Amino acid sequence: MAEAFGLAASVITVIDLSAKVASQCSEYYTNVKNAREDIERLRREAQGLKATLERVQSLCDGPNGMQLQESQRLLEGVKDCKKQLAQLETKLEPRTRNKWMSRYGMRALRWPLKSKEVDGIMKKLADCKGNISFSLQVNQEYVILFIFHIAELDNVANRVQILTIHHKIVLDRLQSADNAAFDSHDEEHNARCYQGTRVELLRQIDIWASDRGSECIFWLNGMAGTGKSTISRTVAQNLADVGDLGASFFFKRGEGDRGHAGLFISTIAT
Repeated sequence: MAEAFGLAASVITVIDLSAKVASQCSEYYTNVKNAREDIERLRREAQGLKATLERVQSLCDGPNGMQLQESQRLLEGVKDCKKQLAQLETKLEPRTRNKWMSRYGMRALRWPLKSKEVDGIMKKLADCKGNISFSLQVNQEYVILFIFHIAELDNVANRVQILTIHHKIVLDRLQSADNAAFDSHDEEHNARCYQGTRVELLRQIDIWASDRGSECIFWLNGMAGTGKSTISRTVAQNLADVGDLGASFFFKRGEGDRGHAGLFISTIAT
């Protein structure tokens, strides 16, 4: 019971810490002109960590929570995460706040980290998140094996339910890029084609998408700034509206995992 309490308390602490770090980054982003890319990617990593820990908290409160809370590996992963975030919070705490400067509209905050430091911190936080996610998967797979044993697979319904859970766990193992989908937080407010524009091109793409005998790739080519992304978002939205969209991935230069193709396949698969 002591370990269970320790895990639950640690999870709550880490959720609070990750939220505070994300808030600190938001304050820096608002008040500091330089290093905005570093600030933003660190904020997103903290938010991703918070989401992972909220998932742990939710599972701990669920029907198999007691078994999960007894996982020493998960507890160690959460404690390591707590340590890393506490150190980061201390680094981000402003050394001094010059009230006189703030009163006259002068920037009183200075970003305390260099890009290489941010890279190192990002890696440590990503490792923490990965270790926690892996511990969750191991525990959930153990539960599935236990269900297999007691259910004895007497009927098709049991098989389907168990395989569905297992399928979700396998997909959860895949790393994916945040905010890459057309309707993600970062992309949802970006431009779509105005009604009555690009009609012929959109019609060609619609014909291609609905024809099972068409080529696998529709190559949309054009100079920078000619609206390729706008057209692509419109196509993704149209396909999603009728239930025909499989997945979408919008690259963005300098935006972490969206700035390269390393997680493209795994994100699409997820």
